Amino acid sequence: MIYLDHNATTPLHPSAREAMLPFLEGRYGNPASLHAAGREARRAVEEARHRVLGLFGRNAGDLVFTGSGTEAVLLGMVGAWRALSTRGSHVVVSSIEHRAGIDAALLLEHEGASVSWVAPDTEGRIDPDRVSDALRNDTVLVCVQHANNETGVMHPIEDIGTRVHAAGARFFVDAVQSAGKVSLHPESWRSDYVAVAAHKLGGPKGVGALWLKERSPLVPFIPGTTERGLRGGTQNVPGVVGFGAAAKLAVEQLDAYAISRTALRDAFEAAVCSALRSNVTGGSAKRLPNTTHLTFDPEVGPDLVIALDREGYAVSAGSACTSGSESPSHVLLAMGMPSDRASTAIRVSLGSETTRHELDAFLGALKNLVEARVSASAGRS
Repeated sequence: MIYLDHNATTPLHPSAREAMLPFLEGRYGNPASLHAAGREARRAVEEARHRVLGLFGRNAGDLVFTGSGTEAVLLGMVGAWRALSTRGSHVVVSSIEHRAGIDAALLLEHEGASVSWVAPDTEGRIDPDRVSDALRNDTVLVCVQHANNETGVMHPIEDIGTRVHAAGARFFVDAVQSAGKVSLHPESWRSDYVAVAAHKLGGPKGVGALWLKERSPLVPFIPGTTERGLRGGTQNVPGVVGFGAAAKLAVEQLDAYAISRTALRDAFEAAVCSALRSNVTGGSAKRLPNTTHLTFDPEVGPDLVIALDREGYAVSAGSACTSGSESPSHVLLAMGMPSDRASTAIRVSLGSETTRHELDAFLGALKNLVEARVSASAGRS
């Protein structure tokens, strides 16, 4: 199999696995215990916290470990709103958030929040002017992804954050998809909460984190004394340690990763557009360096992902969390794309080890499948 779905998850990096192994075997202390084994585990958790904070540059702040990126998003959105709701009930959310963000916003509505949804432009960007138009006197929280997980389109977060704070609201950013691929700058973004996840950057599954600007209000989902009282329960020490190792490596390799993946992505897109009648979604927008999102003429039809899997290529139609849905992507529909074209979408997301040879082979298989479907459609007509 040639794996081209790194936005869904990444393979565990050997350095993360190596760091985790001692805590899966002999070093099994509880970080809350006072004895030597507990102190050793606690030191490992705090070292990992320092390393994950490195994803955010030199920005001061707190970091709360969670059980996933989804939990980090929920904690950042719902936990923040619960802390802020005495000041106002209005929340602004982009309509193209990851499913975790959409579900969090629906939960807020259930708890009494008034939610305004901001649609993207036709390139998939969230326009700061649209966010400004949605702000009200009782707005307490605005929630926008750093980069869309399907299209890879990056939003003008710094401009949005400036407007949000000028209006006296707090700003949550879902950076689960962008962490480890591009730099994170919560200070210049004016963000108060930022969610990230380990398995998107070479770490283990089942570990996420929420970055908080100092003194940002937050009500925990799980009460307890661990994680500074913001997330109860014994920490997943091996997972946290693996997250720290993966984050450290991602920071060290970030510039080289961005340069090499952008060059490979651009070459692949040029080849695809030369060989097939296809569109690169958000092609003129600033995007993650590893992400290509393609759509085709409607006669190509759906289920390209399944057909490509049979040929030995792993890609996706969009978010892995909505892969069982028969409906076209909510992101593409919000951009104004017709549903018959949206149903042809595939997302190709590169990893740090993806090669040009693999992409050339993939393009050959894709070309054969698309041309066969177009030919069959013409025969039926």
